[in-house]
Amino acid sequence: MALVLAILVVSAAFAAASPVFLTAGNLVTVLRNAVELAIISAGMTVVICMGGIDVGVGGIMAVTAVVVGRGWQAGVPALALIPLALVVGGCLGLVNGLLCSRLRVPPIVATLGTMYVWVAILFLVLGGSWISGLPGSLAPLVRGSVAGIPSVVLVIAVVYGLCAYLMNQTRFGRHIYAVGCNEASARLAGIAVDGIKLRAYGLLGVLAGFAALLYVARLRNVEINIGTTIALEAIAATILGGTQIEGGVGNLVGTLLGVVFIKLTQNGLILVGVSSLWESAVIGGLLILVLSADARRRAGWRGMFA
Repeated sequence: MALVLAILVVSAAFAAASPVFLTAGNLVTVLRNAVELAIISAGMTVVICMGGIDVGVGGIMAVTAVVVGRGWQAGVPALALIPLALVVGGCLGLVNGLLCSRLRVPPIVATLGTMYVWVAILFLVLGGSWISGLPGSLAPLVRGSVAGIPSVVLVIAVVYGLCAYLMNQTRFGRHIYAVGCNEASARLAGIAVDGIKLRAYGLLGVLAGFAALLYVARLRNVEINIGTTIALEAIAATILGGTQIEGGVGNLVGTLLGVVFIKLTQNGLILVGVSSLWESAVIGGLLILVLSADARRRAGWRGMFA
């Protein structure tokens, strides 16, 4: 409810500052620009709820986008690009899962390391240039509509519906919460913790691959700096939505509200003339504020029961 209130306050403030902010065209633009972040944030919620984190998911998105772009240029059919993106993203996500589960590398170190590898590969393949002029075959996934409903709304609804089902109605979801609450106890209870980590990072990779596909479909090009800030934004949206950074507690509805809050704030800052360089500063400040407040709340609870 606090996040809903924050969204209403921010919307009212930017609406007063810019008459364009609450127009239907601008709000649809916000939704389209938010689709990649929303999809990756759903996967990030699963991983953080498990007690992990992925600070390099932008690298997975970037490499997958390059593969999709090159495939499109090579004449790969548009429909074949969808499973290609999912497989490439999933495989890159499994690399992180293997590092964190089998090799016991701390998640932040493993994902940061692989991100540098993926970025290096990206620069080697692109040579500092963009992939541009791609066909618009898959553009309806992002720019189309069904019965007057923007297609991005339906895409986000399907992704969050599937993730909510996995988290709330399956053994995998229950094990995610168990591992996030206490990994040692989960092992003693007979849960295959390494397998859960592998699948969670693989799922995030699949969703990052899908986000990369939608990115290419939306912009019809691949920029050299793709995905540089999306990990920070996805973590911020997840934490703002109520998922605890230590794991064990997650909220997909809250995550989606966090995405809406971040994208509305970014859009409003642009409309009122604030430099885009301040966007990351605002998101980082919000993340620090929420984590600080959560830490103080936890300290207060411990003091009550000490």
